[in-house]
Amino acid sequence: MQNLLYFDICAIPIFLMILITVFVRKMTKGMTNRFFIALIVLSTIAAVSDVIMELACKTLPLSDTRLFVSDVFIYLYYVSRAGSVYIYFFFVFSITGTWYRVRPIIQKILCSIPFAAQLTLFAANPFTGMIFTVTAEDGYRRGGYIMLSYGISMMYALVGTLYLIWCRRLLRKQKLLSLISLYIFTAGAALFQFFFPHFLVEMIATAISFILVILFVLRPEEISDASVGSLSYRAYRTDLRKILMTKQRIQIAAVRFVNAYELRAYMGQDGYLNYMSHIIQQLNALFRKERVFFDIYYEDPANIYIIIEDTDYDVKECVKRFYGEFSRKSEKEVSASSRVIPKVCRIMLPDDLDDFDEIIRLGHEFADQMPPNQLYTDASEIMSSRDYLILSHMDIILNRAIQDRKFEMYYQPIYSFKRGKFISAEALIRLFDDEYGYVSPGLFIPAAERKGAILPIGDFVLEEVHKFISEHDLAELGLDYIEINLSVAQCLQEELPEKLAFLSEKYGVSPEQINLEITETTYENVSGVMDINLQVLSGMGYTFSLDDYGTGYSNMQRVSKLPLKMIKLDKSLVDDMRSDDGMLIMRNTVKMMRDIDKELVAEGVETKENLDHLESMGCHFIQGYYFSKPLSVKDFVSFVKRYNVGKGA
Repeated sequence: MQNLLYFDICAIPIFLMILITVFVRKMTKGMTNRFFIALIVLSTIAAVSDVIMELACKTLPLSDTRLFVSDVFIYLYYVSRAGSVYIYFFFVFSITGTWYRVRPIIQKILCSIPFAAQLTLFAANPFTGMIFTVTAEDGYRRGGYIMLSYGISMMYALVGTLYLIWCRRLLRKQKLLSLISLYIFTAGAALFQFFFPHFLVEMIATAISFILVILFVLRPEEISDASVGSLSYRAYRTDLRKILMTKQRIQIAAVRFVNAYELRAYMGQDGYLNYMSHIIQQLNALFRKERVFFDIYYEDPANIYIIIEDTDYDVKECVKRFYGEFSRKSEKEVSASSRVIPKVCRIMLPDDLDDFDEIIRLGHEFADQMPPNQLYTDASEIMSSRDYLILSHMDIILNRAIQDRKFEMYYQPIYSFKRGKFISAEALIRLFDDEYGYVSPGLFIPAAERKGAILPIGDFVLEEVHKFISEHDLAELGLDYIEINLSVAQCLQEELPEKLAFLSEKYGVSPEQINLEITETTYENVSGVMDINLQVLSGMGYTFSLDDYGTGYSNMQRVSKLPLKMIKLDKSLVDDMRSDDGMLIMRNTVKMMRDIDKELVAEGVETKENLDHLESMGCHFIQGYYFSKPLSVKDFVSFVKRYNVGKGA
């Protein structure tokens, strides 16, 4: 009976299309992808060899040439087929993130002994004919020991299947089933072909299994970042979870480029990605040269993560050497102003950290805790800092503060040049935790905004300020009003006017006794909603200040049309008065604001020199450490009473 070659012939273009797809989608980085490429190549060789062998043995007797061709391609078929089963066994360890279990040389040797036995059988076959024979008269015939070779392959398949089932918690269900299906399909097809040798279905079954793998397991959008030629951030998160679940000991080099956003704006998106690709290529070359087991992952636009399996590898020395070499090589390619400024943190797993969220957060935040000129740090060094300790427990701190009202209000007085006394104060919230003590607003305010906890904090401030005004006669203190900062989230509240009206009635506080502060960035983000709230609140009698002027992209036409009582000049403008250009900018800013009838508050004034300059320019009010730092309620009342006594209106 003539063998049916159609299935084998159909399998060949499928393998080739899969191989082309892998390279087109740049699925070439990482150990898992390399194993898969090897599988496709070996399977393609097996399918082609099977077809050529069948065609060569088609008619008997065989000529010497056809006899030689048959021998060569039969051996190629058996070796490549056995090799693909062997490689797939290691592919399973790689895709489950448990490669470390077979990385030591002794484990590799133990896993390779059955495959070595197969190769020995194939090598001895010309002398023994145990696996197969090819003669001119009879063509191809199976030998008595062929079942031993099949049995070894079946053993790999059985152990691989059981291992996948054992590691099922490391894989999503569709991935697990797709990986097991390759064993089931190919094993079933091999058995069918063994008993019905005229139906050559083994290779087409393998091809179909590979399609399932590339569709549901090696999805390029989950694994690769084609824009820079590395593994993706999504793949990093997936592999990190597997590492933590299997308690593998590895080290991670987290690299953050602190000037990434500026570089991208300068180079453009394509130019920046090409630059990142160049850096990743250089890193790949370095680690391959040093024979280190590694994977590189990219998170747009600022982070690279390198998972290194060798925990004894000296990451610090590698970073210094690489940065020095890369900087020298880049001198001719990019200008000094457009070179990356990296920060590197080594994280030892699980010694430093064994929590997924903590590792992810450390990778994003470690650079903020490093001195400006420091290139490298260890996670243990960062984690020992007080700020990081607070940030890592911020959820608990905020929940405790909101629930137990651990916040306190402080007030910083504002001085009037014209009246020669303090006429108002800015209300500032402070957090004192029972366990961590004083927590800086620079830490807990941004964290509260990210976590959606800023509204209850804003409500606390509104309530406490109204309560303060109701308990202290502002006129007796010589004060006209208290300033309250509004967050972006508060500005987005449609019920903000109603909330303020309720507090005004509850505490008997007049709207004229409160001035609401919004920032430039707040107004830029929610200008439409803020316009409505400004109009309503202004009609109720509330006044407004624009805070932190000079930190954003100010639109003077818009500023002039807003119902603002005053403009608060940011501390950065005051600090810049040390230079001639800074002094000129401040002088022109003050003049411009006075020309559009806005009152001016200079924030962050700390020296007598700056005070005198601002007075000569015509600035109306001063706020800063020169007069007073923010004070507790008791100290603020005492300070204002003492200073304002005897001062006129």
